[in-house]
Amino acid sequence: MSDTTSNENSNELRAILYSIARQDRPDYVWQWFFRYFAGAGLEPERYFKNEPNDLLENYFTLFSMGLELLKNEYSRGKYNKFIRDENPSNSTYYFVGDTHGSFVDTYQIIDYLIKAFQVNPKIKVVFLGDYVDRNPFDLQNLAFILSFWILFPQNVFLIRGNHEDSSVCSRYGFSQHLYDKCISKERFTPIWELIIEFFSKLPLGFMCKVGDKKILALHGGIPFDVNSYRPLKLQDIEPKLNCYQKEHFDMDTFSQTMLWADPDPQLFEGVAPNPKTGRPRFSEQAFNDFMELNQFDLLLRGHQKFSAGYNMLWNNRLITLFSTSTYDGRTIGKAKFLRVHPEINYEQIGEERLGKGYGILDVNTDFLNSQIIKYYNGKIEQK
Repeated sequence: MSDTTSNENSNELRAILYSIARQDRPDYVWQWFFRYFAGAGLEPERYFKNEPNDLLENYFTLFSMGLELLKNEYSRGKYNKFIRDENPSNSTYYFVGDTHGSFVDTYQIIDYLIKAFQVNPKIKVVFLGDYVDRNPFDLQNLAFILSFWILFPQNVFLIRGNHEDSSVCSRYGFSQHLYDKCISKERFTPIWELIIEFFSKLPLGFMCKVGDKKILALHGGIPFDVNSYRPLKLQDIEPKLNCYQKEHFDMDTFSQTMLWADPDPQLFEGVAPNPKTGRPRFSEQAFNDFMELNQFDLLLRGHQKFSAGYNMLWNNRLITLFSTSTYDGRTIGKAKFLRVHPEINYEQIGEERLGKGYGILDVNTDFLNSQIIKYYNGKIEQK
């Protein structure tokens, strides 16, 4: 794609979306977003391989703005450790699982979403964490998602994953990728510290109502103490959560399980550590206890990779999404994300491609373009 064509596409897209976005956003955020969208496209390796080092200042400015937005709208404002979206329950929501630096998958998802925005500006998008590690362009992936959120903060929401943690992303690729771009420790340290501070202030979860269904989205699992299990009410434990830490080791037990826990259909009851990994796990009985106590109908999460791109448990009331098709330098399967609209029955949720269910979307440009025609050109979901 030529620079001229990229600029024309960027200007056209910006003209369409500007009325939806926050109009007080500085021009450089738009430039950042459309630089990635129009320039990188589906060829990130060619586009990012020789990315100029002087962009570090732009990265720093972008993350500074993201941290300020978190402080104003999440951590100190009407949102706290959980985002409670108070918008009418007739909105359609999209949930995106772990992207782990897979820029191609993220690009296709955001391409679909901004097309959907053009028809239905009320749609909502929730990213379930783990934006970095495991793939080479995780810095760019994170910045792309971040700029998307900054431009559309009433439509796009970010929560924290277990890889948004200084001890984790120091081991699985992100810190090395950032250092390689910075070249020197003097340039690396300020932006690393800023990004880790940003990670530490991300909310743990998201709550909303879609139709008559109450939904909770977390990265890992329900909160519990593996040594002293009892079902917990979120509103009771929320004030006590010590989650604004740079490393999960310094968090309270409940925050840790919301970032790290996995459902285990082989666990008969209660909760337990995984004997191989040590990760906390919870049973169907513990899940049902929590959902009933807190009056949630559906739990959406990421955290676990599946070759199908998703997994559904316990009458489709617990859905795991994995939105990257590549992992540690290899293709692992499909990337999927989820659409939940007000009329959907969670028992009907399944792969739309198979013609048996509704909501599970394949991250594939041809398929997603067909979804735009099916749902948005027909204006089925326009409110």
